[in-house]
Amino acid sequence: MLSLYIIGFILGILSAVFFACYMVPQKLIRMDNTTFLWVMSLGVVLTSLIPYLLTGCPHRATPTQIGLSLLCGLVWCLGTLSFASAIGHIGLALATPIKNTTGVIGTLVGLVAFQEWKTTQPLLCLLGSALIVAAAMFIGQTGPADVPRRSMAAGIFFSLVAAICYASYLYPMKLVVVAIGNWEFVPWMAAGIFLMATIAVLLRPNGLHDAFRYPPRDYALASLGGVSWAIALYCLNGSLASVGLAIAWSLAQLNTIPAVFFGIVLFHEISPRKQWPKLLLGLLAATAGTIMLGLAK
Repeated sequence: MLSLYIIGFILGILSAVFFACYMVPQKLIRMDNTTFLWVMSLGVVLTSLIPYLLTGCPHRATPTQIGLSLLCGLVWCLGTLSFASAIGHIGLALATPIKNTTGVIGTLVGLVAFQEWKTTQPLLCLLGSALIVAAAMFIGQTGPADVPRRSMAAGIFFSLVAAICYASYLYPMKLVVVAIGNWEFVPWMAAGIFLMATIAVLLRPNGLHDAFRYPPRDYALASLGGVSWAIALYCLNGSLASVGLAIAWSLAQLNTIPAVFFGIVLFHEISPRKQWPKLLLGLLAATAGTIMLGLAK
C-alpha cells in the first residue's frame, strides 16, 4: 500500500514537469495561439491513441461518459486558449503561477465532492495546497516590471480564466476515469480538445488558410507540446488513482517551479539576481507544501 502511494506521489510530480513543458514550444515559435492549440491538439490525439491501441481498444464508456469526456476536452481547450493569451501578455514565468491558483479549488473538489477527507488528513491537504499556491504568488511577483499596465491586467485576467477552466473539468474527469479507466478516457478527451480547437480555427476570418503558413519546425514543436501534455495527463490520472484528487492536483501545480526555471534559463523573463528573495521564498513554500501533501495520506 505504501509503495502504491509513493508511486502515485512520483507520478504527481512527473505530471507537474510535463505540464510545465507543454507550453514551452509556444515561446520558441511565432505561431498564433489558435493555430498552436490546433496543432498541439493533433499531438494529443496521436499520443493518446498509442496506449489505447496497445491495450486492445477498450470500449466500456456509456454515451453519458463519452459526453463528459468530450466536455472535459472542450473546457480544457478554452482554458488553454486563455493560458496561451496570458503567456503572450505577461510571459510563461508569470502566467503559470497565477493560473496555478486552481490548486486550492482542485483540493476542495477532492476533499468535499469525492469525500477524500475520510482517507486523508484534510488540514494537511489544504495547508499543503495553500503553500503551493503561495509559492506561485511569490514567484509570480518576479515578473518583468516593464510590462505595460494594460498587458499586465489582460495577462492576469486570462490566467485566472484558465485557472477556472482547468478546475472545472476535474469533477467529470475523475468520475469517468474511475468508471472506464485512463486508456479509454484520454482519447475521448483528446477528441474533445481537437473538436474545440478545430472550431476555434474555422471561426477565424481566414479559417484554415492561416493555419498552413508556418515552417515545418513550428508544427513539429507545437505537436511536441501536445505529446508533453498527454503524458502529463496520464501521469496525473495515475497519481489521482493512488493518492486521490486532493493531493494529485496540488502536486501537479508544482509545475510553477520548472516553468519559472524555463522562464529564467531559456527566455530570460526573470533576473534571478534581482528577484532571488522572492524565488527563494517561493521554492521554500513549494517544498513545505509538497512535504505536507506527502504526510497527508
